Amino acid sequence: MSASILIVEDEYLIAHELAEALKEAGFALLGICASVPAALARIEAEDGCDAAVLDASLREVSSVPVAEALSARGIPFVVVSGFSADQLPPALAAAPLINKPAEADDLVAMLREMMARG
Repeated sequence: MSASILIVEDEYLIAHELAEALKEAGFALLGICASVPAALARIEAEDGCDAAVLDASLREVSSVPVAEALSARGIPFVVVSGFSADQLPPALAAAPLINKPAEADDLVAMLREMMARG
């Protein structure tokens, strides 16, 4: 069974490119959320999320509440951002970081590594 991934990204083209890359790599896509409230609602309603891809800023709002909700549920996530690791708040800086523009191969490799760790 493939891992189920939630994408939390507000840039439409980036979100859909990531979604296609993940599906091609064999991951199941739970959906795409473009705002903090949408992501929080999806995380609250979803019990089959294995991991998430999280943009550090959604519509100019910090995604820290999303990172905290994922962490509270033990769901690992990768941060995809234009910010460097030292510019991120601690809730985001603790996660693996892929700088934008994200390379699909890097993201797939990172998610596979996270899933292998359990």
